[in-house]
Amino acid sequence: MEASSELTLFEENFHLYRKICESDSIRDTKGFYYQFENDIEIAIFRDNGKLYAISNICPHQHSSVLHKGYIEDCTITCPLHGWMYSLKTGKALGGGASLKTYLVFERDGFVYVELPTVVEPSWAKNL
Repeated sequence: MEASSELTLFEENFHLYRKICESDSIRDTKGFYYQFENDIEIAIFRDNGKLYAISNICPHQHSSVLHKGYIEDCTITCPLHGWMYSLKTGKALGGGASLKTYLVFERDGFVYVELPTVVEPSWAKNL
């Protein structure tokens, strides 16, 4: 799915958000991929009508695939190796790994996601 090419920013409660796409672009149980200018990739999901935004990178093998994952009971399963994460918290089920989560909301037919801050992941520090 294509993201909005329009770079609309929105400020609310001291957070800066980017307009990502039209609301109907994100359907239940289908992931939506978006990449920010700073190469941060996110996956946006709708599960039972509620939106969630997480890092698109699975920490297991640092693969950019979570937007293609399987959604069930507010979890996302990596399509490569089956690692499962909570969409609410980003925490892995049955392990210590976790995903970055982002604030996300809908307004006037559009989806907005919190602008990410660039932080080097701990696994990359040892490369």
